[in-house]
Amino acid sequence: MTPTNAFETHVGSFWGLMHTRDYMRARYALVREHLLPMGTLDGATESLEHLLDMLRLCRSDNLGLRDSAPTLMLRLDLDQECHDFVKWWATSYDNSDQSYLDAQTTDVFEHPNSFFSTYPDVNHLVAVLLLKLKLLVDIRNLKITRKVLSQRKIPVELWEGIELATIRSPLSVALQQLTPNRLREIEATLLNHATWLGSTINNENAHFIVNLLHPSNALESQVDSYSRRSLEEMIIALQRCYPAFRETAGVLDLLNAARLCASRDSEDEIPGIMESDTFQKSDRPGSRRTAKELLEDVSINRIWGYLDFAVMDAPYLGPPADRPSEREMRRMREELAASEAAYAKEMEEWDKSATDDDDEEDGDDNEDEDEDEDDDEFEIEGEDEDDDIDKQW
Repeated sequence: MTPTNAFETHVGSFWGLMHTRDYMRARYALVREHLLPMGTLDGATESLEHLLDMLRLCRSDNLGLRDSAPTLMLRLDLDQECHDFVKWWATSYDNSDQSYLDAQTTDVFEHPNSFFSTYPDVNHLVAVLLLKLKLLVDIRNLKITRKVLSQRKIPVELWEGIELATIRSPLSVALQQLTPNRLREIEATLLNHATWLGSTINNENAHFIVNLLHPSNALESQVDSYSRRSLEEMIIALQRCYPAFRETAGVLDLLNAARLCASRDSEDEIPGIMESDTFQKSDRPGSRRTAKELLEDVSINRIWGYLDFAVMDAPYLGPPADRPSEREMRRMREELAASEAAYAKEMEEWDKSATDDDDEEDGDDNEDEDEDEDDDEFEIEGEDEDDDIDKQW
């Protein structure tokens, strides 16, 4: 029997009524085909309102609406709401005793592995990554602003307003009040979280990061269905989140800076990789890459290991050759060279010691042989004397 008002009697289980499904599909088509393509603030705002209300009606989310909502929130600077939303869906959506999105304000600075499951949703991983990077960029902006203001004759009472004008996230207002030491601690925490999220995204879908940095083909593709960890999954996820990345100034620049750091530190390895038997004898298409293409791939694969270098460089305003990442790379190379030299010296001394031991053993063997010969002569002489005595008898 069809209820007279499903909007009141079947909130949360709306999809269970067959005649509501066309309504839900039509409403989602309005969002996907008309409101979002507008690319305006009103379009994004209305889209989010529709999605959240549809999720309230259909808690089972049979249309996958929850994958689009978090990055829309980030586009609208609803950063705390985004984190609350992702954590609720990761931990509580299947708890029927808990009201929809009935969650306390979550801690944005908690490690994401505390609530993501063994099989996390790529769209939600990407949303939380973007949130962490957004905050890192705000910290960079605060550092640069303070560095510039300290060199200008500007009244201190004007500093706060100028600093607030350089940050994007509402959550960063609290960061602006922190001491420099505490701000560095928060930065290190966010960097650790972003690195973990990036590595986890790479494990869940290896296609995502490279296409995030080179999005043209994925954004122009059309996909109707996908399987987990597939190219199609990446295309759909990127089309949902890329507007948020593009509109969050500084985030893509930070990722590209990390890639360039990885590239500078990896370029000496490329000739050796290309000369290796594994590379030359492989029949895979990737083995036909040029040195430039291989370096590009290697640098993207290593991007999360160099994100800390990009963060170090972000507030730096001096000559490129003296960037913190360059100084750190030089220090690491010097330490590696010193370690290799010490190892080579140790091996040389070990070889010399082993050679000396062999010589001593050879000398001992010669002495033993001489003693054996003397014993043989003594035995022969003794035998001759015995023969003479026997003859006399």
